[in-house]
Amino acid sequence: MKNFSGICAALPTPYDAEGRIHCQAIKRQVRRLIDQGIDGFYVCGSTGEAFLLSQDERKAVLEAVCEANNGKKFVIAHIGQIATEHALDLGLHAKAAGADAVSSISPFYYKFSNAEILQYYRDLMEGIQLPLFIYNYPAASGFSLTPEILDQLCACPYTAGVKFTSPDFFQLERMKRAHPELCIWNGYDEMLLSGLSAGADGGIGSTYNVLCPAIRRIYDAFRAGDMETAQKYQHIANDMIALFCRFGVIASIKAVLEMEGIDFGDCRRPFGALGEEEKAQLRQGYDRYIGLL
Repeated sequence: MKNFSGICAALPTPYDAEGRIHCQAIKRQVRRLIDQGIDGFYVCGSTGEAFLLSQDERKAVLEAVCEANNGKKFVIAHIGQIATEHALDLGLHAKAAGADAVSSISPFYYKFSNAEILQYYRDLMEGIQLPLFIYNYPAASGFSLTPEILDQLCACPYTAGVKFTSPDFFQLERMKRAHPELCIWNGYDEMLLSGLSAGADGGIGSTYNVLCPAIRRIYDAFRAGDMETAQKYQHIANDMIALFCRFGVIASIKAVLEMEGIDFGDCRRPFGALGEEEKAQLRQGYDRYIGLL
């Protein structure tokens, strides 16, 4: 199994003027992040507007990422769907496309039982036979992974770890303590340093797309035992994250990427588009951020 750790960008999905997947834009972003020192890519997750895309669109995005990456960094394909057969379809495609691992949010909306969710993950791992990261995002899915449920999933050798998008660092610490062989990813960008302190092996984040230099310094300083530097760059990153949260994180990231010369288009409806005043405030904040690096 590949060694998964470090900082991993949760890629947004770009659209052209007709609303189609803009493969050239995402390839440019992959190459840009490789140059900036990213360790891996998380494709078609929440940031990638996964549930606003068709199966074929999700496959096209992943193919573009794998082509541009060309084996340089690890690629994790998010394959989460409500229907097991749809997730399996995406997972088998991810394996054929060259992804290093898959990940999935728990099936949602219908309030599935723990037993049903356990079976969902077992079906994916047995059917795809790639390392799988459980995407634990209780605020969005309504399901909260517990150490006890994780214990049961670890009976399958394809359980690679957890994408832990929750502020419950006690649970994160308990999971890592019980299963040191697993990779636990911190999910909330503004809490990266907190997650690392609780035992996370790295972070998967949306704002890494535009804040990669600061995020790289947080991670590297923490690993070197330099908490003062790590805290400094977490503060710098959080000033920008606070601005993103005010206007909408995905839309803000796309706006900043446009400032960097890569047009990702607007988010897909029902997401709204940013106005010129909001973009101006993002420009001001981003210029300030660049000056602090």
